[in-house]
Amino acid sequence: MKQWKPLIASLIVIAIAMGGLALWKSGSAPSGEGNDDQPANLPPGNATPNGQQYETVPLEKLPPLDPIDLWPRDGLRVSGVTFWTMWQTSGQSKCRLLASSDGHNWHDIGSTAGERHFLETDLAYFSGEVKIAVEFDERGKRYRSAPRTVRFGQGAHFAQREYQFTIGIGKSEWAFEIVGRKVRDLGREPFLAVDFPEANELVPYTSPDPSSPDDSILFGVQHPEVIREGVAGFLQVYDPVTNTYDRVLVRLKR
Repeated sequence: MKQWKPLIASLIVIAIAMGGLALWKSGSAPSGEGNDDQPANLPPGNATPNGQQYETVPLEKLPPLDPIDLWPRDGLRVSGVTFWTMWQTSGQSKCRLLASSDGHNWHDIGSTAGERHFLETDLAYFSGEVKIAVEFDERGKRYRSAPRTVRFGQGAHFAQREYQFTIGIGKSEWAFEIVGRKVRDLGREPFLAVDFPEANELVPYTSPDPSSPDDSILFGVQHPEVIREGVAGFLQVYDPVTNTYDRVLVRLKR
């Protein structure tokens, strides 16, 4: 029996070590993985930003100036895990979107060129709250907008971040799925078409989807013949219950 005692003691030590390792692993799992009790003010998957990596960049000193129609505004709550930042410049301009969790370490989200600009930011990467700023050229000088804070809030939002439709003959109409809130609970006129270049001629509109009034709406344009090649704009939903906004990119083409 004595000859087995060292072996039995070794097995006991191994069993205790394995049990401790299992407990350590379960206790160190990142928030958002295997946890259904995430706080309501954090987007799902906040610990794992879908593999997205943003480059940290140094910032040179630039004079402050906001570009035209910069959105979202400071302090806005958005209901999409990712959200669109959009702005305009008075002429052709090379722009860069910046984002930061603390206002000190800034990440390069992406660059654009032209007069109308829009880029998408993943709020999950920034744990539900981010500061954004835009660098742009204006009349031969380089400027940077004042930082503005955007926060996540659970509410009504579009099921997709971007749609593309082909214009038909006559009036064209398409269905958009809404998640996070029933359409009938959103109040009067919660939807708005914004930033369509030919909006005055297109006459974009929204209406409840009679085939599915609880979770989708119809978006359409009158006079689609004014679109010769393609246009892009945004459709917005406002949730008065949570005071949140969401915008989806809509591309219309021939």
